Amino acid sequence: MAELLDDALLPTDRDGLEAQIADIDRRLQENLESIRALMAAEKPGEGVFLASEIHEAKQLSMLLRYQKDVRTVRLNALLQNGDI
Repeated sequence: MAELLDDALLPTDRDGLEAQIADIDRRLQENLESIRALMAAEKPGEGVFLASEIHEAKQLSMLLRYQKDVRTVRLNALLQNGDI
C-alpha cells in the first residue's frame, strides 16, 4: 500500500497544509485512474477477476479522503481563528 502522511505531524502553516492537500488530491486522482484501469481489465467471461486489487485501491482512496478532510478542517480552523 502507498505510504500515507502522518496525521500526528500536521503542518501548522497555511502553505504546508495547502501543499499536503494538493498532494493528496493528486494521489486521489491517480488512485481513481488505477481503479478504473483495474475494473476495465477484469474479464469475468475469461475468469479474470481483480476484486482484491480493486478493494485495496478503494480502501486507499478512503484513507486519502480522510487525510484530506483532516487537513482541510485544520486549515479552516486556523483561518477562522486568525492563527495564520
